[in-house]
Amino acid sequence: MKALTDLRDGEKRTRLMEEYRPKVVAYSGATGEHLLLLEVNAMLKAEHSFFALFGGPHATFCPSLAEEPGVDGICVGEGDEALPEFLELYASGGEYWKVRNMHIRLGEKIHRNPLRPLIKDLDSLPFADHETMFQADPELYRDGMFTFIASRGCPFHCSYCFNQTYNELYDHKDILRHRSPESIIEEICRVRDRFSLRFVFFYDDTFLLKPEGWFDRFAELYIAKVGMPFLCTVRANLVREDVITLLRKAGLHSVWMGVECGDQQVAREVLRRGLTNEQLLSAARIIQKHGIVLTSQNLVGLPVPDTYEVDLRTLDLNIELAPTYAWSSILYPYPGTDIAAMARSGGLTHGSVPFLETNKRSTVLDFPLKLKKRVENLHKLFGLIVRFPFLRPFTDFLCDLPLGRVYLVFYYLMYGYYLKFRMQRISLARLRLWNYVKLFFRMLNKT
Repeated sequence: MKALTDLRDGEKRTRLMEEYRPKVVAYSGATGEHLLLLEVNAMLKAEHSFFALFGGPHATFCPSLAEEPGVDGICVGEGDEALPEFLELYASGGEYWKVRNMHIRLGEKIHRNPLRPLIKDLDSLPFADHETMFQADPELYRDGMFTFIASRGCPFHCSYCFNQTYNELYDHKDILRHRSPESIIEEICRVRDRFSLRFVFFYDDTFLLKPEGWFDRFAELYIAKVGMPFLCTVRANLVREDVITLLRKAGLHSVWMGVECGDQQVAREVLRRGLTNEQLLSAARIIQKHGIVLTSQNLVGLPVPDTYEVDLRTLDLNIELAPTYAWSSILYPYPGTDIAAMARSGGLTHGSVPFLETNKRSTVLDFPLKLKKRVENLHKLFGLIVRFPFLRPFTDFLCDLPLGRVYLVFYYLMYGYYLKFRMQRISLARLRLWNYVKLFFRMLNKT
């Protein structure tokens, strides 16, 4: 996003467009991020002529994006095959408006084409273009961490997650797909040979959900060819002693584990997590037993009658879990999700929900003002209270104080510290204090 914000500078915009002279400018972003993309696109459109194509989660779940001024087309779902086909037809004067997955504006009409099937063989796809990302924003890789994806898809049905809606687009067919261990290891090795790779982040939705024998082969190759610490996301009911033991030997340093809600009824009936608190506690014990850094992921501000009390139960469960860091997010009812419908039917949203660039500051749900401030303050203090449980008896008092901006600063300081120095095992010497300060203000400025 830094490269995009640079384009607000007219001189940089002109220099970049004159250097590339693009016929097509393609954007990819999630809901909220699309606001900056539309802003930049409007600036570019006012000065240059090109085809503006949008893709990513927001285009997929809000296809009305194709109707926005300055948007010439959107790509819905996977673009691995659709985008090259579109570009080839557009360049050759072919019928580019008929490409599957694309919604293309032609004159006054928007051609909305059907989806093609999901790609089954992920090994057939080229590796991610890390070079382009690095050139656009070297700060992304300053700490030596690179992100990789070993699988696509998630078969679970959490009401707040885009995966449920995404799976419905494809009639729940061929949702979960995996790359071979050989493919993912080869990509990591290529990145290591080109860049200063020090830490690997597997950003799969369900990293622990792999075919029989996958982890054995992966661990063997990772130890032999990579041999550096890595981080992955886990789901509690998939945490097994034998798999964690194997991954720990391979280099597993830290994990993100979704907790989300400590109230079992709300977790089951509202969030549809399909997990019990005992499963969460058991998974945490296995992870911590092996000396792995555990970060819990949590949601506050849920569309339930007693939301603050539910959030406190989530806080108490986290204190019992004792993660290295308890990360929290304010629930945002993303378009098309079941929880967005729940919020609307419960009278907590009216009309169209305002888009936010970040869910780290405020809630969009129509809570009473005092409750709204309590929830937002608890969100900022969540990790601090879990880390220092002696603060728990003072939670209500702290959440009632008008110190939201002060709490936001503490939130980012703590989040930045644990992200860089505990979860990623980055030394202060490597990160450099100035880079840490810049990262802090960059995140603070976003909110």
